[in-house]
Amino acid sequence: MKEIHFFKESQREEIPSPDFQDSVTIKLLLQFLCDLCTWTGVSPHRSTGIEKNANSIYILFRGFAFPEQEFWQTFGGYLIVLHQKWEIEIFGTELATQETVELSLEQQNDSFYAVQKTVSGNYADSISSLCLRIECADAKEVLEVELLCQKTDWQSGILVADWELRKVFEQENISWLRQNTCYCYGNISEDPKQGNYLDAMSFSQKADLWRRYLEHGFDYAEFEWLYDKISRQELNERTEWELALYSALNQLNYTLKISESEFELYDGKGERLYFSFDSEQNARKAFLKLLFPVNVFF
Repeated sequence: MKEIHFFKESQREEIPSPDFQDSVTIKLLLQFLCDLCTWTGVSPHRSTGIEKNANSIYILFRGFAFPEQEFWQTFGGYLIVLHQKWEIEIFGTELATQETVELSLEQQNDSFYAVQKTVSGNYADSISSLCLRIECADAKEVLEVELLCQKTDWQSGILVADWELRKVFEQENISWLRQNTCYCYGNISEDPKQGNYLDAMSFSQKADLWRRYLEHGFDYAEFEWLYDKISRQELNERTEWELALYSALNQLNYTLKISESEFELYDGKGERLYFSFDSEQNARKAFLKLLFPVNVFF
């Protein structure tokens, strides 16, 4: 962004430095982005590879406007701490004149300054949209940050990933759930509820959960959470869960025959399967509850 504009400084203001003693890890960067999501009310769009031979990530928050002073009051402390590890530049558009605005943090000795620059040199009070440029140390760090961002549910602060990422969670001080789950759940926030783990899963992860069960028969902990939510009529995005199950059945060539008076299920080899609410497996009970939301007996 700097390369396509010549910016003039429009304001410089000293901001207080927070008392922060912990190590600066990717977890803190993700906390910052989660808080940005809450503040802006929108989820971010990420992009890498915009600059050739650069280790930078661009994160865009679209469709909102904010006062510049409020941004620094809310996130100045975050940016000072993150400055120890990453150079973060912020860009937006002045609401009235539509000129590009750059917000950056500068350090002079032990003091930190919030610096605004615009194309005209005129101060921009109100700014629309927000683009962050995060400069990483190397290509490996770019991949780690990008991957963890990809696995993060920004509303809950929960990461849903394959178990191979557990080592990265531990390296970055991200606590993770130790249960017999299909996925490894990392926590940006403290002690989320089990129901939030279900809500943080993407559609493809929900479909893959069902596919893994149908292929291998393992009753993952997610199915206990799912059956409990269904039983208490508290399941969010029920239609998505039904579509995920339907997708898994189709991928594996399963066949359903459902009429008013009968229910039959056949696997990909044409063998009939028998599911019952008397089963000890929560997966089977959740399967039936998704197919039959009301009490139906054949």
